[in-house]
Amino acid sequence: MFGINNAIDKALNAYEKGEYEKSYALCCELLKSDSQNTCVLITIGNIFYMQNKYAEAVKYYEKAIDVDSKNYSALINLANSCYEIKQFSKAIRYAKIASEIYPKEKLSYTIMGNSYSELEGYEASINCFMKALSIDPYDAWLYNYISQSYQKNGNYKASLKNAWKAVQLGSEIENAHHINLGYLFYEIGTEKGLDSIKECVALWYKNYGQNPIVSYMCKALVGSKKVSQAEQEYVEDIFDIFAPDFESVLASLDYQAPRLIEEMLSNIYQQQRGEKLRILDLGCGTGLCGKFLQKYAKPKGLEGVDLSAKMLEEAERKKVYYNLVQEDINSYLTQNTKLYDLMVSSDVFTYFGRLDELFENINKNLENNGRLIFSISENNQDKNNYTLHPSGRFLHNINYVKNMLEKNGFQMEKTAHEKLRNEGEKKVMGYIISAKKIS
Repeated sequence: MFGINNAIDKALNAYEKGEYEKSYALCCELLKSDSQNTCVLITIGNIFYMQNKYAEAVKYYEKAIDVDSKNYSALINLANSCYEIKQFSKAIRYAKIASEIYPKEKLSYTIMGNSYSELEGYEASINCFMKALSIDPYDAWLYNYISQSYQKNGNYKASLKNAWKAVQLGSEIENAHHINLGYLFYEIGTEKGLDSIKECVALWYKNYGQNPIVSYMCKALVGSKKVSQAEQEYVEDIFDIFAPDFESVLASLDYQAPRLIEEMLSNIYQQQRGEKLRILDLGCGTGLCGKFLQKYAKPKGLEGVDLSAKMLEEAERKKVYYNLVQEDINSYLTQNTKLYDLMVSSDVFTYFGRLDELFENINKNLENNGRLIFSISENNQDKNNYTLHPSGRFLHNINYVKNMLEKNGFQMEKTAHEKLRNEGEKKVMGYIISAKKIS
């Protein structure tokens, strides 16, 4: 018995150190002599969970509860894993059993609340979060979750009340609560008019305007004309937050920009057959463009740069890029010493108002006759060169884009006026543009 316990301790110690391969190997050896050891089964489940292999984790947690149906660790981890693979009904079932074993643990109610929300059972979701809050009334994330359930249920008053509480309780580094509040203001403003949120936005700015994310979102919501580029911290944080669900969210918006860029790219390079290219995906995100850019790239010739580490983690999983860099694209281009044949950028320039510095840097990093293919959102709000939309994204006048390209050594080859995505009930129109370096 002492030998078995010692081996389990070694496996657990390796797991705690993040040495997952070593821990897994030790656990597998232990299972050969005791296939029903719940501690070992849970540890293997935990290893897979930490590696984001949730379906594999589920198998081992289920084996653990087959042995011990009341094992809280196995049940709560199983519920969490089911949630991650979108098996929300199963997540609720196991979390409910866990809550009956330890009714004073908030995690089971939190998992149930988030799962009910995904199933559009918002009242049940709110009830679960309220039970969790009765255990821990100072958890900012619970107020954030409740806010989102009220928002989805159309109760903006209750949603705002809880979003504000989340902001008040959240730490200074938890910008997710501010971003949630900002998007809530945007949704209310879109539906009821920006004047309906004017006083609330002013109060938000008064209390938290020193936060660059709050400052930027407030300026967008009031239509400031003095902003020429999105705050880097804002862009990095929103995409870090949305990275795991980014592609599914875009699919729900009928996001078309990558497909449209691919069509233009195919049309150009079918007509100009030649050697493979050295390509840079500017603001590559999760790699939606990388999937089709790969076939045009030289061996080890496709690279991506993005500000969000979490988005790059998703891109890395696609295994199409030779190199990925976390950096602001202007900073990257300023320091880069390589020349590219092609740069592609989908829905990224929408976070830049002024484009002159960006186009100048792109030109310096392209080979002679190199090409830039990108999307912009159309400025149909006013006659300005660009305008900051309440969503936090910039809209551009096509003539301004053309002038900036020509000023910085490009000739605009092709343009396509297209729907880029939906936003609520409205179409977001924009342009897919191909520009060639001529000087």
